[in-house]
Amino acid sequence: MSRNSVTQESLSSAIESLLASLPSDLTALAPIQPAPKIPTTEAEVLALIDHTILAPNTTLNQIAAVCKEAKHYGTATVCVNSSMIPYVSSHLSGTSVQPISVIGFPFGSSNTPSKVLESRIACQEGAREIDMVNNIGLVRSQKYLEVYNDILAVANECHANNAKLKVILETSMLAKEEIVAASYLACLAGADFVKTSTGYGGGGATKEDVRLMYEVAKREDLGWDGKHKEVKASGGIRSLETVQLMVSNGATRVGASGTTAIVQQIRSGAAAAPAAPGSNY
Repeated sequence: MSRNSVTQESLSSAIESLLASLPSDLTALAPIQPAPKIPTTEAEVLALIDHTILAPNTTLNQIAAVCKEAKHYGTATVCVNSSMIPYVSSHLSGTSVQPISVIGFPFGSSNTPSKVLESRIACQEGAREIDMVNNIGLVRSQKYLEVYNDILAVANECHANNAKLKVILETSMLAKEEIVAASYLACLAGADFVKTSTGYGGGGATKEDVRLMYEVAKREDLGWDGKHKEVKASGGIRSLETVQLMVSNGATRVGASGTTAIVQQIRSGAAAAPAAPGSNY
């Protein structure tokens, strides 16, 4: 679908057709073929991780500690609230670890101009990736054009600043058909990734939801302008086995606050880490 021809009616029709092309049981999709390469070594696992700290009471000392861990382990990124991006950018300067800012976090219900401005400032302050929370209520209300335009505006801002965009769907609050719709709208509007969860929405990533999001994201024939789309699993990922499960179902990035515990498990078989207080990260 051309972006110039997008209407509420065209989006509704495209989503209806997409759903009709999928198996009737959206929780029982066949395994991915060819099977994704499963990370087994410490380096392979860490290269997939967005090392995350998003609690509202996070201190600057905790930010410094998380950045130190990320640099030591070699994670892909550090993911924080937008007000912390200047500090994270300073700590990570000169390293391969990239700063991520969440936007519209954790509810996604802020208006589009505020999401665009928050994204612009975060990018100016050093964010190289933006994790934007989708407008969950509008998805559930089937206001597809409004959802599309919300994501499109942020995607344009991110890409103008050479930053990637992930759109957080908050899958635990959506029916399976709504996950398909939200994934489609995000990919069509220019998101680089679709992401499962904030960690604050009452549930985290499940293998079924990740697999379903992958099924949509891989469909470049639907109008992704030849651009490859990816899936990020987040929420409740606290063990090597869970990382591997998510990758086997299509995730190419995972969000985790318990990175150190995952490393310890790889090295010694330690138990999975507990969730951060107040979240499922």
